[in-house]
Amino acid sequence: MGMTEEPAHEQMERHATLTDELTDLDAERDAVAASVQDRLADAVSEAIAEAGTNVGSLGQSKDGKRFRFEARLDRAALVAAVTEALPDGFVVSHVNEDGTLSVDWTGDSTTPSKREHGAILKAIIAEETETDSDGFIESVPSHDRVLARAVELGIDEGDAADRLSRLATLDVVDITDEGIYPDENFSRY
Repeated sequence: MGMTEEPAHEQMERHATLTDELTDLDAERDAVAASVQDRLADAVSEAIAEAGTNVGSLGQSKDGKRFRFEARLDRAALVAAVTEALPDGFVVSHVNEDGTLSVDWTGDSTTPSKREHGAILKAIIAEETETDSDGFIESVPSHDRVLARAVELGIDEGDAADRLSRLATLDVVDITDEGIYPDENFSRY
């Protein structure tokens, strides 16, 4: 007997059962997501404690009694540390201006190094790109500077150069003689 031939009350009982199963699955899905989010937050917290900020002195008051400091997010070091701390299969995809991080699950049991390297390279470029008050780019890091910083953060220079070329192919960055600029897909990867 097909579904349309099934009596209406049996269809409604089946509907109620399926609805209950979906409700249970939704609750289970939400609980799993919350657990994963907690684990990721712990990993990010550990990384921030390890390499999250640079503190610089801004000066002191005229009477010498008050000192001002600025805690500045070192995005590149933070991405490298978070990348190291995240569970397998997760990668930092973006560090936003306000300091928020986007972490993606790659779908793989291990995180591909190219994704890790790409995230770190993007963070280096974002960290070292200077903009004016209107958001227009004033200066960008040189190719050599990006590679040198990548090596400081533990990426092999050849791997970093290969990944930069790939990011250029994906229109994530634009490599010019003046330096490396964020391109149209910069915030998507």
